[in-house]
Amino acid sequence: MRISNLYISNSDNGEAKPSLVFQKLWPLALFVIAFLLGTDYVYTEYMIFMRDWANQSKVKRLLDENNPSEIPVFGASVARSSFTPDSISPDCYNYGMGKALFDVTRLLLKVECEKDKDTPIIFEINPRTFIRNPKNTVNASTFIPLLNRPGIENFLKESDMYSWHYEVPGLRYFGNYYFYTIGPLRRKTGDKKSNRGAMLEDDSQTQEDVQLFVQRLNNLNSTRAEIISKKENPNVNLTPEDEYALFMINAMVYFHADSAYVNEFEGYIRDNRHRKFILTTVPTNPLLKSSLINFDEFAVFAEALAERHENAYYLDYSDFPTELDYYKNPTHFSAKGARIFSSAFAKDFTRITGIRQDGSKAY
Repeated sequence: MRISNLYISNSDNGEAKPSLVFQKLWPLALFVIAFLLGTDYVYTEYMIFMRDWANQSKVKRLLDENNPSEIPVFGASVARSSFTPDSISPDCYNYGMGKALFDVTRLLLKVECEKDKDTPIIFEINPRTFIRNPKNTVNASTFIPLLNRPGIENFLKESDMYSWHYEVPGLRYFGNYYFYTIGPLRRKTGDKKSNRGAMLEDDSQTQEDVQLFVQRLNNLNSTRAEIISKKENPNVNLTPEDEYALFMINAMVYFHADSAYVNEFEGYIRDNRHRKFILTTVPTNPLLKSSLINFDEFAVFAEALAERHENAYYLDYSDFPTELDYYKNPTHFSAKGARIFSSAFAKDFTRITGIRQDGSKAY
């Protein structure tokens, strides 16, 4: 009998018996599976929803809670850093999220408008709100932990952000652990403060921040001019990279609204006439406003949108007087700027809704 140090020979050519190979590998396989499932459990139960101002926590709150007196704020990161609920109403909650243009807020609005409520809805609107670009605005990590909730899977599929492994425990968070880890750590070590969903920072921008921002805008405009020049040249074919770069730059410096998105948004307003929709453009840094090629067209668009509906109101604070230290960076308010703006907004909010800062009704 011939004996090998690794296995008993199955034949003269030394092939291993599959059963013996399995016996050696199954403990490792069980360890890997247990590790993956354990990590999945720890993140789901203790990490992902740790921060009440995290995107996934906000979506979970919107899906799970049905407070009939809650006044939601929807919008992108400028909404998250501008509206302080304490200055508006005890029932106000800020659902603003980074990059949450209508690609994302259409889902949030759908959930909110299906609730039996009559409270007003505060909707932050800016020149980029109705640009269709889900691959750049829909962060799958926000929705993967909630994939089993009604509408979430279809939303990811419609946004072309769905992957089969999102439904496999132990594998679903692969590629997104960074988002679930860095946030809780920043809460422990950073200076971010939450005010019912609002994310506030005391830091203020510096002159160096402004100079870098101006330089970035100049570079964008130069790149845009170069690509447009190539596009107008019949002897030059734009590459897919050029086309995408032009689309992204235009999204930043040029107002455009996808008509299907606008119609969908107006559908929510028409179907919920018992609720007031307060469309609000927050104070815009003069540097940013000057970089927008057709900001005036946006203002006309927003005003006309509100005028088409008796339950919609447009508040334009884009020219609201601001100082350098009102901003933490050229596009987002610092905590100081948010408090000053929210105090001014609260007065108009009371005028429109009759709801005072303390939650009482003004008649």
